Amino acid sequence: MKILDDEERNEHWNTVLVEGIKGCVVGAGCAALFVGAVKRRYPTHYLKFNLSIKAAMWAMPTIGMGAFFADDGSWKFDEKMYRSDYLQELEKQKLERWEKLSTSDKAFTLVNDNKYKIIISAWAASLYGSWYFVNKDKYMTVAQKAVQARVYAQAITVVLLLSTLLLSMHERELAAKEPAPVPEWKRYLAEQEAAKKNA
Repeated sequence: MKILDDEERNEHWNTVLVEGIKGCVVGAGCAALFVGAVKRRYPTHYLKFNLSIKAAMWAMPTIGMGAFFADDGSWKFDEKMYRSDYLQELEKQKLERWEKLSTSDKAFTLVNDNKYKIIISAWAASLYGSWYFVNKDKYMTVAQKAVQARVYAQAITVVLLLSTLLLSMHERELAAKEPAPVPEWKRYLAEQEAAKKNA
């Protein structure tokens, strides 16, 4: 990324620093959960760990998340500073396509854009719900309850997979209605030619 002047350099540094601190906080939270889980699950093993292993259990998630957030912040700064006009044009085109869609297609697009979040959340909820429902039975053993809950969860998983297939099929139908996208290099050349003519 090219930094043009001191003001931009300082702004870039501040953005990276803030995002890095956010990442360190998130990483420290993850490390605390991890260390707490190890202490509860394997208390005798944890007591045998030397200081460097214990330090690494805290440092690795904290530093790793800090570096990831800082890098992501640098990338977002670059997008905002040097590609904002291009991104605004893309957003405008996306909005125009959105407004042409029917209500059902808009609903589908919203679901499709967030399908993995929805599917994972529904799957996790199905696991919890299956166990909660089966656990009410006072006559089954824990092993029987686990098997029964797994059967329910598997059935729900199959339904979720079929839903994903239907979403993919409908996505292809919508894509077929759209005109073929113009490659970015062609669009860039057209913009440059238009700018030369206007100059």
